[in-house]
Amino acid sequence: MGAMYSQPDPTLTQHPGAFCATHVELRAATICTRCGSYACDLCLRVGNDRQDYCFRCVPALERLAAPGTRLAAVLVDRFATLILPLFIGLLLGGMFDRGSNTFLPVFLLLGGLGSFAMLGFQLYLLATTGQSLGKRAMGIKVVRTDGSPVDLGRLILLRNVVPMFIGVATCNLFTLVDPLFIFSAERRCLHDHLADTKVIMVGEHTR
Repeated sequence: MGAMYSQPDPTLTQHPGAFCATHVELRAATICTRCGSYACDLCLRVGNDRQDYCFRCVPALERLAAPGTRLAAVLVDRFATLILPLFIGLLLGGMFDRGSNTFLPVFLLLGGLGSFAMLGFQLYLLATTGQSLGKRAMGIKVVRTDGSPVDLGRLILLRNVVPMFIGVATCNLFTLVDPLFIFSAERRCLHDHLADTKVIMVGEHTR
């Protein structure tokens, strides 16, 4: 039988001798702002309002991103990563060539390199903030289902590489079905289920 814990006063800033309500062998690191229970470092989650919560209360406070919002974020990311750098390369090549086709291949190559650079920048943003340019513009971010940050390996492998290979193996059937799961109650695509992730609203967009 585990020890019984009374609800602590959430206004207290010190909790000497207090233990986590879930991991009873670990010292408490904070008091959940929502339910008032003690939480250790493993259970501690910081909400969008910068307040401390336990892992149970953070999902209840989060608002899942709508399908249209996620689609808009994807379109922004595709434009910023694939279309814009190549368009700039094509535009500059046309300006310098003046019909000679001498500089156009060079600028197109630079545009391609720009796309790879933008892709790297997008991965950096996702790994550090959970937001790509498109997600930041739409006020959404990727997190684990327990509200914790998503590591880069999970972002690359489980959300992108593995779904791509499954799509090839299933003759793109997986690729077609994957986004349809966004219309379920959980609003999670199949690649979200594979990676144990979800996409939530953040900041002023949650109001």
